[in-house]
Amino acid sequence: MSTLELLVDGKIYAGWTELAVEAGLEQLSGSFTLQLTERWPDSGEPRPINAGQPCVVKVDDLPVVTGFIDSVSVSFNATSRTLSVSGRDVTADLIDCSAIHGAGQWKKASLARIARDLCKPYDIKVDVDASATALADQPFDSWNIEEGESCFDCLERAARLRTVMLTTLGDGKLMITRPGAEQTGLALVEGDNIVSASGNFSWNDRFSEYRVKGQSRRSHAGVGISKDAEIGGDERHRLKIVLAEDQADGPTAQQRADWERTIRAARSNRATITVCGWRQAPDQPLWRPNLRVRLTSSLLRADEEKLITKVNYTLSAEGERCQLELADPRSFDQLAGKSAGKSKTKSKG
Repeated sequence: MSTLELLVDGKIYAGWTELAVEAGLEQLSGSFTLQLTERWPDSGEPRPINAGQPCVVKVDDLPVVTGFIDSVSVSFNATSRTLSVSGRDVTADLIDCSAIHGAGQWKKASLARIARDLCKPYDIKVDVDASATALADQPFDSWNIEEGESCFDCLERAARLRTVMLTTLGDGKLMITRPGAEQTGLALVEGDNIVSASGNFSWNDRFSEYRVKGQSRRSHAGVGISKDAEIGGDERHRLKIVLAEDQADGPTAQQRADWERTIRAARSNRATITVCGWRQAPDQPLWRPNLRVRLTSSLLRADEEKLITKVNYTLSAEGERCQLELADPRSFDQLAGKSAGKSKTKSKG
């Protein structure tokens, strides 16, 4: 059984009876809720944990959340008391707080530079994973803070255009990264190590035909057409017209159309898997976001590699459980030759 500890101002609190700790590749801040129900001690001394205190949540001495206590709740009766503590990573301040930087404008600045400038007032360090360095260092001609937006909103707009993700590894830093290639040491197999599972399969954002038009003043602007044979067929026609992000440079209209079809198909299916324990096996590492895992399930119609996008560690009367959200790795594919963003196409790709 794993050990979970809450460190508040250097003091360790353990023995929690219920807990939920969430970390995700697509979220900037992890979070936790811990609860302890116990017999009323003879001394009746309250535990000295207060909202706003710095804290670290560790699983087997590995930090999974580094930030601050958001709230503390205490309830009691004649025989027992319950203490509930919740908090988030320090990067939650980037979600909550306003973006500030001089005149609010950069010229020829990269995403990495913009991120460090916005994080500096909040004393948050920025790391760039090697997989994302080239994209994060590519400068924008001009970048502005929009009126009233948060640090996260400003950075997320830029990250979309560079096809990178903003997350944290639980160490109190902002991480700019791309989908990982590391494989888990254990596959997820229906009838073996899967306790429960669910899947969501959606056609809401998929189309039978994608037409991408190049933004050119020429009378014969480039047009790319890509068809999804799984959608519609002869019975249903769903057309999506997309204006390319540029005129001549970057990918061709056909590449853009093929990418639009692939990315939408990949993002249409997600699975949530629950397993026993927080580790892949007793002597194996913790389940963590951004790992690739083989999923084999006839009910989910899956026998393929997936990317872990979110992990939720829980402890309850049922014992330790780990809930994994899985996505098709192609969901995060980069459009070859260009960082394609959602801001122009209004699409999820």
